[in-house]
Amino acid sequence: MKTDKLVKLFRERLPAGENLAGTLTEVLCIGREAVYRRLRGEVPFSFDEMAAAARHLGLSLDQIAGDTCSHESFDFKLLMSPDPIQNYTLIAERYLKLFTYLANDPTSIVGTASNTLPFTFYAPYEYLSRFRLARWMFQNERLDKMGDLSSIDVPQELIGLQERLIDAIRHAGRTAFIWDGNVFRSFVEEVRYFRGLGLISDMDVEKIKGELQHLLNEVEGFCVQGTFQNGNRLDIYLSNIFFETAYSYVEKTGFQTSLFRVYSINFMDSQNPHICRMQKEWIKSLKRHSTLISQSGEMQRIAFFAQQREYVETL
Repeated sequence: MKTDKLVKLFRERLPAGENLAGTLTEVLCIGREAVYRRLRGEVPFSFDEMAAAARHLGLSLDQIAGDTCSHESFDFKLLMSPDPIQNYTLIAERYLKLFTYLANDPTSIVGTASNTLPFTFYAPYEYLSRFRLARWMFQNERLDKMGDLSSIDVPQELIGLQERLIDAIRHAGRTAFIWDGNVFRSFVEEVRYFRGLGLISDMDVEKIKGELQHLLNEVEGFCVQGTFQNGNRLDIYLSNIFFETAYSYVEKTGFQTSLFRVYSINFMDSQNPHICRMQKEWIKSLKRHSTLISQSGEMQRIAFFAQQREYVETL
């Protein structure tokens, strides 16, 4: 790729408020004047330098090459650390970078079709978040027994990182969720299952139940207003059909990516234009089989939240 096109691509992916020369100086570990020579095209970027910059800015090498490859590429960060908390932190850091890039841009759009309770909603709640983390750790044999959720040592650094991620996600210009009818019920059934195995305590279940009740009230308020608390647009649809996993599509001017949920808390993603177009069309097709309950569909909204509260009461 020619230097001017490469620099343009770097600038498009640079988070708001950052200086490209300063960022490259830090990432490439070279002097500022050496960076300027590369930006002016006097010295070409080496392959290693392009790879390092692409990794930092969330670009794939096929994008830098002009996306001439015939195959469709996905990015999936394997969890290599034996420490599950560190793995979780790395996942959160990765997506904080993505959603910080989208935040406060009026052109940014986030669309998600989800059959499980989304991170966007459960993460602010201590016990809902701890349960999802403990469930993932136990399933991956990182915990012999879940025990009291309060006994899990969650570093303050991770808590702060998670708070920043939630804030960034809710600052997209426009957010739309499509939920199937089991979105809360599936969470309740998971809690009931692990309680039945004696893996979480009665006190944990009571805490989870109280937080789910609070969350239902919060989300119902979002639906009535059609916005998050910060005023950013939120549309929630109820699907009349079920789907296999969580699909997300995010975009802003000059950028787009698609995400597929895998292994409970992780995602694989692709910025390939063909994949993004298919993902966007798939989510759009699900809307045709769904009912909008944000500032609309009042009867369906009331019935949905009444049903979810019944599920929660069974805990």
